[in-house]
Amino acid sequence: MIKRFIFPVLLAGFFIFAGGCITAVEWSTRDEDDDEYIPPKKVVLEKNGSTGEKEFSPESEEDIPDIYEATVDMSYEEADLLLRSALEEENFKIIKVSHVTKGMKEQGRKDFWENMNIYLICKLSEGYYVLKHNPHLVGFCPYRIYTYRNKDGLLVLGMVKPSIAIRYMGNPDIKAVQILKKHDLQLKRIIDEITSK
Repeated sequence: MIKRFIFPVLLAGFFIFAGGCITAVEWSTRDEDDDEYIPPKKVVLEKNGSTGEKEFSPESEEDIPDIYEATVDMSYEEADLLLRSALEEENFKIIKVSHVTKGMKEQGRKDFWENMNIYLICKLSEGYYVLKHNPHLVGFCPYRIYTYRNKDGLLVLGMVKPSIAIRYMGNPDIKAVQILKKHDLQLKRIIDEITSK
């Protein structure tokens, strides 16, 4: 009689225990208190008729090297004006420009690269989403665009790709990844537009 009683109790206990186990884990970029379902949408890179802004699509991704450079035959002053204007059009803010060549010359170093400058730039409105779940990525902020005159006398414009930070994400976040890759494309486009003149 006891055996008949123990087996059903053990079997019921097993199903109760197994039913209470974690069966799936989901990553989300959304606020955990927000329970509204928003289906994923597919966008394409095209001019929006009402705002004229370009939208990002993962399908439009290019394979951009971690350090991207392009050259142009123009004065630094002209490139500086074009770069500042293009960054402003894309809503990037210049936090600081470090004039590396000037600093080296002040230290008495004459045999150094000409027109070497580092532009520290950011887009705080979207930086919030990148740093919200990965605060340690602040070490990759602000982004950097740089210039220097190469041995052929051409001005080099380059950048360290913003999405390099994805490798160090402790908490994978789809929205942050999309933003970083969008910034890759925007900054590359700015460099390409300036160096194509």
